[in-house]
Amino acid sequence: VGVLYIWFFAHRTAIILRQFGEFLTNVFYQETPILVFITITSIVVVYAVRQGIETICRVGEILFPIIIFAIIFVIAFIAKDMDLKILTPVMENGILPAVYGAFVIAPRTTGILFLSMLMPYINNPKKTKTYLGLGYIFITFFFVLTTISIVTLFGVEQAKLLVFPFYNVVRMISLGDFFERIDAVFGSIWVLGMFVNIAINYYITVLAAAQLLKLQDYRSLSLAMGTIIVSLSIFQSESMISLNEFLSYKIYTWYTLFFIVVLPLFLLITAVIRKKGDDSR
Repeated sequence: VGVLYIWFFAHRTAIILRQFGEFLTNVFYQETPILVFITITSIVVVYAVRQGIETICRVGEILFPIIIFAIIFVIAFIAKDMDLKILTPVMENGILPAVYGAFVIAPRTTGILFLSMLMPYINNPKKTKTYLGLGYIFITFFFVLTTISIVTLFGVEQAKLLVFPFYNVVRMISLGDFFERIDAVFGSIWVLGMFVNIAINYYITVLAAAQLLKLQDYRSLSLAMGTIIVSLSIFQSESMISLNEFLSYKIYTWYTLFFIVVLPLFLLITAVIRKKGDDSR
């Protein structure tokens, strides 16, 4: 089980790293090989991971309000162009399609696995459940806002074809003849946010590997794991199209369900059978 989770953490990190590289090469630097961005980012991430989780989280703490403000800013400026009628009729075919949609989206919340790895490092664990619940509510709210803005601007069919949909929303911002083309600024903010995301995932991967190998210091694995993740991010797919095929609901949903539902359920049942449920709480 430990090996499977190390694979999942490493694969998840490689996917985010590949998406990061695809964004830069497709949007800003079409002539630059994607390997350049993936390698440079990995080197910086390795340095951040060696500094410890507190350093990574403090960077995220600084960036979080900036990212939230940027999303609110974008939605406020494109609100006048949003056609809310596209969202109607609500539940035209009943509640079952909505439940199925929720089932498809639920496995995307893989962050719960990473948060469980970080819980032992929290200074005040008594408030973990409260902040975890509030965090998911907050994130869900902003995901709903961004999704509504994308669908009401482009329509459902066109939105399906967009590789970076919210970035296309940002490019539509225009106020008179003097305030437009802010996509470069938003892209910079997005890059910083992705860096923190990659760093946390990378840290969890190295930490899990160190725990399995019973090493006292995870830092000795940071560079070697980086080589594996960079290679995986390059060779896992030929292009963004093939990567999106893997990340579609037909494949990725069942892939993640195995790690966030099946394996934890297996461990829970095993603990109950071995009568260690009380000891683990």
